[in-house]
Amino acid sequence: MTCPACGASAPDGARFCPECGQRMIASVDERRVATVLMADLVGFTALSAGSDPEQVKRLVDACFEALVADIVDFGGHLDKIVGDEIIALFGAPVAHEDDAERAVRAALRMHETLTALAPSLGISVQMRVGVNTGEVLVGAMRAGGDPTVMGDVVNTTQRLEKLAEPGHVVVGPATYAATRASVRYESLGPQGLRGREEPVESYRAIDAPEPPGRRRTRQQAPLLGRDAELAALENVVAMAARRGRAQLLLLSGEAGVGKSRLASELGLRAARDFGAEVLTGQCVPYGDANVFVAVAEALRRACADPETETETDTNGEPVAFDLRLALTNRVTKALELPADAPESERMVEGLLHLMDGVTRPGVDPTRARDDALRSTIAFFEALSARAPLVLILSDLHWSSDEALDLCNRMLARLHDRPFVLVATTRPGLDERWVPAPGKHNELGLHLDPLDRDSTADLVRALFCGEADDPTVEFLLERSGGNPFFVEELVAFVQETRDSERLHELPATLHGLVAARLDALEAGPRSLLEDCAIVGAGGSIAAVLALSGRTDAREMMNDLAERDFLVVGHDDFHFKSELIREIAYGTLTKAERARRHAVVAPLLAARGDQGLDQAAQHLATAAELVAELGTVDGVPSDVRRQAIDTLMRAAEWDESVEAWSSAERHHDRALSLLGS
Repeated sequence: MTCPACGASAPDGARFCPECGQRMIASVDERRVATVLMADLVGFTALSAGSDPEQVKRLVDACFEALVADIVDFGGHLDKIVGDEIIALFGAPVAHEDDAERAVRAALRMHETLTALAPSLGISVQMRVGVNTGEVLVGAMRAGGDPTVMGDVVNTTQRLEKLAEPGHVVVGPATYAATRASVRYESLGPQGLRGREEPVESYRAIDAPEPPGRRRTRQQAPLLGRDAELAALENVVAMAARRGRAQLLLLSGEAGVGKSRLASELGLRAARDFGAEVLTGQCVPYGDANVFVAVAEALRRACADPETETETDTNGEPVAFDLRLALTNRVTKALELPADAPESERMVEGLLHLMDGVTRPGVDPTRARDDALRSTIAFFEALSARAPLVLILSDLHWSSDEALDLCNRMLARLHDRPFVLVATTRPGLDERWVPAPGKHNELGLHLDPLDRDSTADLVRALFCGEADDPTVEFLLERSGGNPFFVEELVAFVQETRDSERLHELPATLHGLVAARLDALEAGPRSLLEDCAIVGAGGSIAAVLALSGRTDAREMMNDLAERDFLVVGHDDFHFKSELIREIAYGTLTKAERARRHAVVAPLLAARGDQGLDQAAQHLATAAELVAELGTVDGVPSDVRRQAIDTLMRAAEWDESVEAWSSAERHHDRALSLLGS
């Protein structure tokens, strides 16, 4: 494929040009959960009335260029600029697992950017920002143009923007619910917004104190179903402690499967059983210029934790945490040298540079980085000389190439030390990094979802033993054994205090699954949607016929390897009901109707065996057409076909005395007769 904008080559089926980002394929309408950001400059009208148009354009261009850069830096997509207003989307056309958080962080950064620009612009300029999350339709208007979003969430975002004071960010309730673990808010209470019958709960974003990628902290769930994995990891730590040999532990698995929880438990046991010093750091997906952010966090923890260790002066008054002083104390203790020893001073300066980018005056930046890396490795070497050292780096798939190279260097230098590097990662890291061979030992452990018994035990534990069997079974199917999915679903019910909302999907989980789906290429993604049309499980033959692709079976096997599906000889089922729900929910209602209408005759051709499913698909297509009107690709007599097939299915059910199923078919046929 050739990009129509820049002429660069792109892989077949690519959705966007890898060089310039131009959309490569015709826009397909999609339903998505997205976060909309709207921001407008304050005082633009007055400025325009009293200034030359060229001067106004120069000022606005300078502001918007910097503000759009903030949006892009946080993974957003510029939808349009209308006069003095910017409209940006997070979660469309491509989803991330934390789009609502990205949008709020971008909004806060935009205010900082305007403040920094004010001196160079010669005027004090502010903006107000509204942010809102909800379901939207993403698509291009028939008259042409780039894809945009439509839906009530867009209108509400604009009202929230007008509600905001200059310099403030105001968000709606769904955005607040998805981000309150990482953003501090001030509640504004219910606000009456123009065009809304009921008041809307609104919140002013204050700041985002934690780095990106941090999940909400709640009471830690019991570690269940991981006895075998934990035993294997403990043996590796024991080998490092007793043999003095460096070990690399790579824990891989999909998001939420429990990698960090297992690594944390391993750290606790290493400290308890072997007196190990355990340092932890987490890579972040965006927003930090320090390429060594995870190691820097681990070094800070080696010095002191300012959140738990408060220093006081001679009068007992608290004083600000002094990183240099704490680091100097830690280095001199590790090296057993005075603070003014040249080696101590060099190590302190090197570690400070790695943590904060602080470079001594007159020192070349390249040399400063080399000194920082040598100091870091030497510091860890000194720590491991006193006790086993366990360094846990979470989310290594987000790390920089420089950080991965540092991991190689640490393992090479500390190969004969009781040093254990524990790294958690999602699948795909091996495409970027294969650990350099050396004298260290290495163990890779892929974590699968929990088995049914362990998942059931986790559900009961989270509900404090008060979960009934139907609830446990429902969460087993919905979560697919993913511990994080279970925790979020249970927490959602407990926080809303409404067990009926168990069927709803928290935004935290929707973003996590949607991001996985968006990472698929166009062919596998469409095939997964075909699977979702067939159902939570069903006939592989029906999927193959619906897709019409010669390579569909190979794609299904690939989707199984990626943990989206479980594929048998003749049938399949989704690994998690959440995956099916989001894949299906992304399709427009018109596209759902078309595909249901296409698959129904394929199932009906199987005779009585496929009659029930054919009736359900035709009935769904007919109901969607009744809601939307005529749909291209759906027979005009689909309602009659659906009623006839439902009645045939009911007759078959009655012949085998399946009375409840027959009743469902009769009820649905009667409903269609009345539509």
